[in-house]
Amino acid sequence: MTKKAYELEGSSTEEVMERSTEQLEDSRLYFWKKRRYHVVLMIFFSLFCLLTMRMTLSVAIVAMTKKVNVTLNNGTVVEEQEFEWNSKQQGLILSSFFYGYIATQVVSGYFSSRFGGHLIIGISLLGTSILSVLIPLAAQTHIALFVFIRIIEGLLGGAAFTAIIALLANWAPVKERSFMTSISFMGFYIGNIAAMLLSGIIIVTWGWRVVFYIFGGIGFLGYILWLFLIKKSPKNDPFITEIEKTYILSSIGESKNKKISHPWKDMLTSLPVWAVAIGHFTSLWGSFTMQTQLPTFLNDIFNYNLDTTGILSSIPYIALASLLSVAGYFADWLQVKGYLTTEQVRRYFNSVTFTIQMIFMILVAFSTNPILTVVYLTLAVGVDAFAWSGYAINALDLAPSHAAIIKGIGITFGGFGGILSPLLAGNIVTDKSREQWQIVFFITAGIYLFGAVVSWFFVKGSIQPWAKIDLEELKMRNKS
Repeated sequence: MTKKAYELEGSSTEEVMERSTEQLEDSRLYFWKKRRYHVVLMIFFSLFCLLTMRMTLSVAIVAMTKKVNVTLNNGTVVEEQEFEWNSKQQGLILSSFFYGYIATQVVSGYFSSRFGGHLIIGISLLGTSILSVLIPLAAQTHIALFVFIRIIEGLLGGAAFTAIIALLANWAPVKERSFMTSISFMGFYIGNIAAMLLSGIIIVTWGWRVVFYIFGGIGFLGYILWLFLIKKSPKNDPFITEIEKTYILSSIGESKNKKISHPWKDMLTSLPVWAVAIGHFTSLWGSFTMQTQLPTFLNDIFNYNLDTTGILSSIPYIALASLLSVAGYFADWLQVKGYLTTEQVRRYFNSVTFTIQMIFMILVAFSTNPILTVVYLTLAVGVDAFAWSGYAINALDLAPSHAAIIKGIGITFGGFGGILSPLLAGNIVTDKSREQWQIVFFITAGIYLFGAVVSWFFVKGSIQPWAKIDLEELKMRNKS
């Protein structure tokens, strides 16, 4: 770490030397002994569990509503569906998760700031695991109960995301934020991959009900591990070394146990905060469109079998997961070397990524070749890894003490994409035609363009004037 990099954060020469010594001592520890990386791996696994339990429905619903030929006792062959849900009903079911998802973001951010993100994440894991096992019974009982279960899953799953930011705010040294956040959220996409890749195979082999039981059981295992291994901060962890604890606390600024008063009016009228929110909306619209509609799109247009659809749907997320740690490391490296400021990293990684994704969405809309279509989709989803070093982390730059709240605002606003996208697709794609799917991709491309423009003009990378607690902390750190 260079002196220049620290001075970009506003530190004095003496503090730079002190932190350099602490970082040097920390670097001598074997990485597998560093508790912050244990925390990262457990966040990774918790997101893996939450995402598999969320995403299995995107594949399972194809099997649940598929028409199959059944031969009656008299030899007559008829078509039957286990669940006779039309496209609009399927859109309602797929979007119902996000009604709950957006409702808990700000509330979760508030309670995570007060009591610790580790508690919220544990509750989310346990509750979602129980509900996942209950989904087959709910679906057989009534569609209304099925939708209700999915809404509650959304309430619990949504709460976990802002809680993760609150937890990382306590554990991630300033110059490791992009890397640690990227590795943590790789679980989000590895979960997507597992759900897409394995769900089809499990359903073809044992039936659609089993997939909910398997991933629900894995989620419960994740809760048990989380309960015993993860603490609120380095100060509460009995397993951390003094060297690592000192380094983390000196980097992020040790809390003085002040009661945090959130400046709600200033946050809600701040253009940089709204840039974070629109960044979330842009990325999540595209992400939720792919997560909920990709298996159906491949089945409608190219008539792939269920297991093949699952495998092909997982390929874009394999690319994304592979790039996520690379993108996070690259973002940190650009700042450490002084090539780009924090603000430039956040702006460029947002705007350029959204522009590239817009281009690939347009290419998908016009593509008639199944191989090229999968390639375009893979690249469109894969490059989203770079945007995660933009909007996903930006809240920590603007106001670390209020980061969970800002993240909550961002995901709440972004969650509307999760509601609108499946509903819109369900109402547009009524005949399963290519022309109707083109409209879905054109709309997604327009959302990406909007996000790129907003990010370019309004993204900021420094502590905002209304973040008084963080400005006071920065002034204290700057005193010789």
